[in-house]
Amino acid sequence: MSNIFLDKTVAITRGEENNSEFARIVKEEGGTPISLPTMKLIPVDSHHFSEKFLDICAKEYDYYIFMSPNSVDFFVRMVRQNNLTHLLDEQLKKCDVIAIGPSTRKKLEQNNIFVKWLPNDYSSYGILKLIKKLSLKPGTRIMIPRSGASNSFLKDKLDLMGIILDEFYIYYPQVETINQTWIDFSKEMEINKVKVMIFTSPSAVRYFFSIMENIVSNFNECFRNIEALISIGPNTTKELVSRKVFPVESKQHTIEGTLELAKRILSEK
Repeated sequence: MSNIFLDKTVAITRGEENNSEFARIVKEEGGTPISLPTMKLIPVDSHHFSEKFLDICAKEYDYYIFMSPNSVDFFVRMVRQNNLTHLLDEQLKKCDVIAIGPSTRKKLEQNNIFVKWLPNDYSSYGILKLIKKLSLKPGTRIMIPRSGASNSFLKDKLDLMGIILDEFYIYYPQVETINQTWIDFSKEMEINKVKVMIFTSPSAVRYFFSIMENIVSNFNECFRNIEALISIGPNTTKELVSRKVFPVESKQHTIEGTLELAKRILSEK
């Protein structure tokens, strides 16, 4: 190991849950990982879920798309809690499943859901490229169970192609409560120990700024001392740029790929 993160704090806008790979790699390289939970996810009401899902089952879909491990967790859990598993099984028999990336595919497979397609680029743009490559006909119907805070990029693009995209909002994010992790992180920022900062989504950017503005009055100045400021995906980049923060965008939308980019940036300093 190169120990390139030695005596450096490496932070990511993602909670500790399901973030063990990030922590392992950073520690092996001599660094201190901080997993920042920017949001808590609130599921929709069970009755609302059941009504909406029954309405969905009255239609026939050609594809199901899952955009995150969280969407898989919430969706499958609520299907089971409402005794709707048999209906989901019937739906999935008639359609292909697309996962946005390896972590989402793994989560689906853990729930015995076969994934047929994975884009080369693990993002909404990658999903769009895959759909174009599949040459889907106008009238093709797609279902996406997802966060209620999702942007309309994919729906807008598919509407122009004549493809019917139905979005099932199964949870809504709320800003996370300030806890000891955030206090510790702010102290690390103030003494310039945070050398790598990774932003994982536009929502994470918004909630990060909302939280930090309540902890550190001049936290924007702390960004100047971050040597590797990285965004995952073009929409995350746009959200940061709108706040006059200019990251390096990771072309690989995985933890391993993003940390490799961080190491390359640090090695050039």
